[in-house]
Amino acid sequence: MRLTYHKAVQTEVDDACEWYDGQKEHLGDEFFAETRRMLDVIAVNPQAFPLASLGRRKAHLKRFPYTIFYRVHTDRVRILSIRHDKRHPDYGAGRR
Repeated sequence: MRLTYHKAVQTEVDDACEWYDGQKEHLGDEFFAETRRMLDVIAVNPQAFPLASLGRRKAHLKRFPYTIFYRVHTDRVRILSIRHDKRHPDYGAGRR
């Protein structure tokens, strides 16, 4: 299924990659690769992940403490946020 992204998602990914690169060389690349793999899984089978609040679904990254929140529409999957697990639970909740 086709993925579309909220405009803030790119900044969330960029910020996380930059932070991880500051911790260890190439760790940001590893974060990006894991995020990309999870997005590929979501695109193939978006119903595979559990429902969260407000009709969103959530997919947890395995290695990094981040969750991808998204909505499934008839013609696409809308990626709403890629949130660090320590952020406030309402972060990104109002996005469409």
